[in-house]
Amino acid sequence: MEYLIVGTITKTIGLRGEVKVYPSTHFRDSRFKSGNHLFVSKPNSEEKRELTIKSHRKNGEFDNLIFEEISSIEEAEKIVHYDLLVTKDPSFLKKGYYYYSDLVGLDVYFDNGDYIGKIKKVEEYNSYATFRVGRENNKDVLIPFVKAFVKSVSLEENKVIVNYIEGLL
Repeated sequence: MEYLIVGTITKTIGLRGEVKVYPSTHFRDSRFKSGNHLFVSKPNSEEKRELTIKSHRKNGEFDNLIFEEISSIEEAEKIVHYDLLVTKDPSFLKKGYYYYSDLVGLDVYFDNGDYIGKIKKVEEYNSYATFRVGRENNKDVLIPFVKAFVKSVSLEENKVIVNYIEGLL
């Protein structure tokens, strides 16, 4: 089973087990909805503990969560700096949306057929996501993941087609 990190617990709040979470998901309202199940895990650990969200509230760029299984500050302190995980479910995404982890490693081509390189990473910026494409014997190139640049994405064919734009490389 594959897991996705949707946040990291940064600290406790109050005495009843509430925690502050730094989210790493675009779907905060649906991921942190009351009744949902998440897993907590130390970073780089295989051991996971399943928890049920009792309540959720947004706190600026953070989220505050209370879990049914945690009722004291002492219990909550044991999971500070742990990652929050969900199981990867392709049906969760709408058509045309992708998990970034699925895009890493795809071959990138211009629409004229010229090979650019492989996606090394998908980087988040305020206005849009960007592909960091590694090229042989050249510097990486950054390609915005927006319709003006990206023509098509095919996970089945392991490739991304981008519009040829003079000066992109």
